[in-house]
Amino acid sequence: MYSYFITQIGTMNEIEERAKIHFSEVKIKHEALNESYKLNSEMADIMREVEKADRPYKLALKDPEIYLKFALVSLSDGTLNRAEKWAKKSLRLEKSFFGLLTRGVILHKKGDYKGAIGYYDQALDYKQNFLAYRYKYQALKNRDMPKRALRILDKALEKKKTAELLADKGDILVDLGRIDEAKTFYEEAEEMDAGISNKKKKIEELLEEAEKKTLPEKYDDILELDRTHNEAWLGKARCYWNLNQEEKAKECLNTALKEMDEQEIEDRLKKYEELSRTAPDCSACDGSGECKKCRGTGDCEVCSGSGDCPDCNGSAECFHCDGTGECENCDGKGKTGWFSKCDICDGRGVCKYCKGYGICPTCEGRAHCSLCGGNGNCEECQGSGICDECEGKGVSFD
Repeated sequence: MYSYFITQIGTMNEIEERAKIHFSEVKIKHEALNESYKLNSEMADIMREVEKADRPYKLALKDPEIYLKFALVSLSDGTLNRAEKWAKKSLRLEKSFFGLLTRGVILHKKGDYKGAIGYYDQALDYKQNFLAYRYKYQALKNRDMPKRALRILDKALEKKKTAELLADKGDILVDLGRIDEAKTFYEEAEEMDAGISNKKKKIEELLEEAEKKTLPEKYDDILELDRTHNEAWLGKARCYWNLNQEEKAKECLNTALKEMDEQEIEDRLKKYEELSRTAPDCSACDGSGECKKCRGTGDCEVCSGSGDCPDCNGSAECFHCDGTGECENCDGKGKTGWFSKCDICDGRGVCKYCKGYGICPTCEGRAHCSLCGGNGNCEECQGSGICDECEGKGVSFD
């Protein structure tokens, strides 16, 4: 029996040495999260051997960095479930900033933005790092939480100012209706990098949205960002014409014509002539006549019509600590052993998500869904279930 254990230890030491050699190119650094690593046969064999040797109660290898390297290679290879498993094992051996950040990035790529934010928060407890703030901002943006995303984006910009993040801030400010401020950040971003195209993309997005609404004021945000945008002036002119406000329509049309050459005007007239011969299916609903956000149900897509906050189910209690306000790692004791201070709450004993108040951080204690304001209705169609662009007809005549 004794010789068996000696053999097992020798085998594990050999695997660990082989892992150090074959994974030597994989570096534990921030750039590694976006590196492209080639998973060769030696690497794959080593990971399989470790998988067989690991047990639920005991890991075969003692080096958390090796498990993290396995996670990074699996992340690069696109096998996200395996990457998550390796990251978990690394964190079992040692909680570290890079380990927590890696676990967050893996969940982020799997589409679990809420879970990713939890790990980014833990990473930020270890180190107030630019990358962790940037990833957290992106996860909040993906969860449609622009105000919270903006606060975190500002913290990232305090650490490091990049053209990409300045342009992203412009995007969020436009979404929040703060157009004047957005222009400043777009200009600053373009000064740093002339190739930044956020402003152009945002205008295209706003134009697509405006063309669905048939209201002239929907074009104003575009024109505030770019006074010479012909498509916006023409769209606004069409809206005024449909509202029988001919003088205003002519003013908008004349402004557009000043910026257009003869060939562009001729091409546009041909396009309009072709479109006038057909009544194509509405592009927003593909002819169904239903609101695309709620698929005709009329219910809020986030809370499914309940009106309750989806994270706390209307309890208003913090979903991490169940409203106790206590640190979930040490159950509010502040210690994880006889003498050791809890490294999650730094000995304070309070939940880091709700800061000890016990209130749900998503709805900030209001208990209702923040997207629909608690009324349960789809924000796009206001509960009608009808496509807003074609008014339920399923056909576009514009």
